[in-house]
Amino acid sequence: MKTDTINYSLARHYQFPVNEFDDGFYNPKLQYSLRHLTFICNIPNETLAEALKKALQICYLANINSKQHFKQVYLFNENDGTLCIDCFMSKNGFNLMLMQISSINEKLAMWLWHLTD
Repeated sequence: MKTDTINYSLARHYQFPVNEFDDGFYNPKLQYSLRHLTFICNIPNETLAEALKKALQICYLANINSKQHFKQVYLFNENDGTLCIDCFMSKNGFNLMLMQISSINEKLAMWLWHLTD
């Protein structure tokens, strides 16, 4: 079984305790995922992992509950039997992560331009 590994040790470290009500409130706001970035911008996993790490660190330093903006999930593909790790994100989390990506291309530049609005 093939797995994509992304270091989520920071995600576990910076999570605050939440209850089921909080999960029910914040989970529907997690509309974006790392897969959006890989499909749209073709960004390597290493770059995404570093950007995610920085975004989580920013949440920690700003005393923001990262659990409200980032959630690790496992996706199983029945067709080829692979297990992938993904991260669902809120709009704020997704935008924060985009700002942390060091490599730039035309599509990413357009996303960053829309963030200025």
